[in-house]
Amino acid sequence: MSEKELHVISNGKITWSEIAKIAAQIHPYVTAIHIREKTKSLDEVFIGIQYLLEQGIPAKSLYVNGLPSVALALQTGGVQLPGTTPSLVMQDEFCRGIQRIGVSVHQADEAKWREQEGADYVMFGHIFATSSKQGVPPRGLEQLRQLVSHVNIPVIAIGGMTPARVKSTLDAGASGIAVMSGIWEAADPLGAVLAYHDELQ
Repeated sequence: MSEKELHVISNGKITWSEIAKIAAQIHPYVTAIHIREKTKSLDEVFIGIQYLLEQGIPAKSLYVNGLPSVALALQTGGVQLPGTTPSLVMQDEFCRGIQRIGVSVHQADEAKWREQEGADYVMFGHIFATSSKQGVPPRGLEQLRQLVSHVNIPVIAIGGMTPARVKSTLDAGASGIAVMSGIWEAADPLGAVLAYHDELQ
């Protein structure tokens, strides 16, 4: 059985030095630390990731959300593209040379299409109710199960993930999970990561 993945996604609420401090503790236990800073410009993200690399965070642990040019320039571990991204084939010149490409998807046919285009994995959610998507019903484990059956690439489940929900998520076929507030806002981020990590073993 291949190792289950743990993706930790930045929440856009903390400083680069805080991200660096937490990332330094958690990176040995996670697949990827996603830099998802929607309010920051491309230049700010570039400089921020450069700072993380200078602080000793391995490039392979960092995934850049939505900015393939930054991922390519800094040779990070991957890029995570939004579901609205045009056909990946059109992005060839950007994405050639990026180690791993993930795309956010919301339904099975979308996941299949992204796989055909060359995505290395897809991220699907939200699986459980989450405060960041208030009023939007969760997609649930049954939809996750159906989506997984349509693709051969890893499916990373996101949304309302707690350590207690990891097993049922993996049982539904997910190759791993993604967590946001459960890590960065925890009193003990390393302890929180280890709780997820243990459940993924």
